[in-house]
Amino acid sequence: MHAVIAELQAELRRQREEIHSLQNQYHRPKPTLPNPEKFSGQSHKFDTWLPSIKAKLRVDGIAIGDSVAQFYYVYLNLESHVQAMVLPQLGQAEDSQSWDYTTILDQLSRVYDNPNKVQEAEDKLFSLKQGTDSISGYVAKFERILYEARGQNWPDVNKISTFRNGLNSTIRARLAQQLHLPRTYPDFVRIVQQLAGKSPLPQALTSGHTSGHAHGSGGHEPMEINAILLDQRNEQQRELQRLEKYCINCREHGHLVRDCLAQTKDDDDGSEATDFETLDWRTRS
Repeated sequence: MHAVIAELQAELRRQREEIHSLQNQYHRPKPTLPNPEKFSGQSHKFDTWLPSIKAKLRVDGIAIGDSVAQFYYVYLNLESHVQAMVLPQLGQAEDSQSWDYTTILDQLSRVYDNPNKVQEAEDKLFSLKQGTDSISGYVAKFERILYEARGQNWPDVNKISTFRNGLNSTIRARLAQQLHLPRTYPDFVRIVQQLAGKSPLPQALTSGHTSGHAHGSGGHEPMEINAILLDQRNEQQRELQRLEKYCINCREHGHLVRDCLAQTKDDDDGSEATDFETLDWRTRS
């Protein structure tokens, strides 16, 4: 009699499990994200495949199924030669009945992830130049590489300095003509976009040539151009001083020129103080 009761109880548990499984299948939501492309083992595609498969499992995990289904989902989203690489993880899961798909992702990360990608992105960001690209194209490149370099949380002054360094000479010349520039990175980018939409500057201001047009042609005389370029250099130094506390007198960081202990002052022999407006910092030793 006890054996019959035990057999009936076992059959009852089996039927309950089947009912529970059917109920889960019936109420399982439909997937919302498309299936990612199978990972082919190419290193340059791993950075896009990994977040895609993680997003799929995070959003559609219930629709995919339990841990076993999710494990096989990751395994089947690999090309055959990559599957062969993680085959030991599959065997281990079968033996232990512990179906953790992150063991597959961790091994793939050790093989295909580039540990130097942040440093390489920083180097690429610092060497990025606008050239003949439109300002929108330059901003798009800069923003993408900035996030690759994990620089989205850098201080605004660092982002502005790096962004400004890559601009072409025309836009940098227009920036030098501005009396006040924003100190926050988003506002600085907006100002650059506005300045980039203005009409072209005279050739003498963009190319740096000192030769002008003849009198009466509307051009600048050489001495006038030199004065304009000197004003631009002085404005650039004022902006650098304001953003980075850079003293153009002693060329040290941490204080402004008005606080410089090394600047020349009036003395008894009639020598004049250093004029900030006319100081050419490039000729100092």
